[in-house]
Amino acid sequence: MAYYTDGIWITAGTSHTDKVVQCYVSGDLVDWQRPQGGVVRFVLRQAAPTDVLLLLAVDGEDAQTDYWPAVLAAGQAHGSRVRIEFRHDMLDGRQPGDVWRVYRGEAGWAEATILLHQAELYPGGRGATGWGFDWGRGGWGLSGSNAPGWGRHWGSTWGFGIDFLRYTTAPLARGTYPLKVDLADRHGNASAACETTVVIDGFARPAEDLAVSSYAPDGDTLELSMTPSEDLS
Repeated sequence: MAYYTDGIWITAGTSHTDKVVQCYVSGDLVDWQRPQGGVVRFVLRQAAPTDVLLLLAVDGEDAQTDYWPAVLAAGQAHGSRVRIEFRHDMLDGRQPGDVWRVYRGEAGWAEATILLHQAELYPGGRGATGWGFDWGRGGWGLSGSNAPGWGRHWGSTWGFGIDFLRYTTAPLARGTYPLKVDLADRHGNASAACETTVVIDGFARPAEDLAVSSYAPDGDTLELSMTPSEDLS
């Protein structure tokens, strides 16, 4: 099927004239129609720029059957990811061997109890780079482990070349998810947790400008180029 959108309408031409064409908007089955003259046209009142649209031709008796999980792997393949960042300048007093942990709950849960990620704060030992390492032995001007250098975040943390701990979740379906991050020492003593909830109500915008950049005849392979989604930067 080939289709184009015009405002809140989506018009598609199809050769499956003996089928019913379903219209999905980000995982929701919103409408279905029999083609008229090889064409279907849907009104998409609930669609947003970040939504994923899918048209699917099915047998007439299956018009109301939700095929999104079967076609798109439970909808997870096109879910949005959540990125957690933790600033190294918040780790005063922490030592090698201490870890940071990220927990998540399922959509709609009240608490985050699923451990997603655990990693050492200073893998390979504590180090620092940049200007002002251990200035005055009191921590002032300390540049973090593998930090990008002196004064990177001038104004928010004066003179500190801030380093970040980062973790990105697997794709998640739409919903409201509780998240929790804490620190634990080598003996298992946990800090007070930072807790929040994240609402996922759409999907990341797709990549753009997909093009063939080169061809390797020996391996019969194409090299592709694209502009990544702005939501995944």
